[in-house]
Amino acid sequence: MSERQFSDIARQDGNLSRLTSEARALMALDRAFRQLLPGNLADCCRAVRIRDDELVVFANSGIVAARLRMLGNSLLPPLAAKGYVASSMRVKVDIRLTPPPRPAKRIAISTAALDTMSAAIDSVGNADVKQALASLIAKHRRQAQD
Repeated sequence: MSERQFSDIARQDGNLSRLTSEARALMALDRAFRQLLPGNLADCCRAVRIRDDELVVFANSGIVAARLRMLGNSLLPPLAAKGYVASSMRVKVDIRLTPPPRPAKRIAISTAALDTMSAAIDSVGNADVKQALASLIAKHRRQAQD
């Protein structure tokens, strides 16, 4: 459904129109709040609402929540300057915000490459490098068998 079709439908229904405008206002609050945060912190939380002069923020972990609580009072004046006035901030942990874990990286080295590396080990002068290469080759040979 395109944005135009949705707007036409929303205009015809008062409840849907009100709900749409409230959703847009909350998304704007979240954007304004997250713009005030340092890089990675902004990806780990979201501003949910301002009710009874209190900004409610959800964080995806206890560590993020603690960091937000430390920043709390310093975030409210710049947020008020953007039109979102609150005198206090409540931070709640919502683990559903946690992004799914990234899959482990797997690099496959071909058998021919492993054979060539094995032959080249003798030409390496540093004993630590020799040991590291031998360990790498053994690990990848085991992975190839599995």
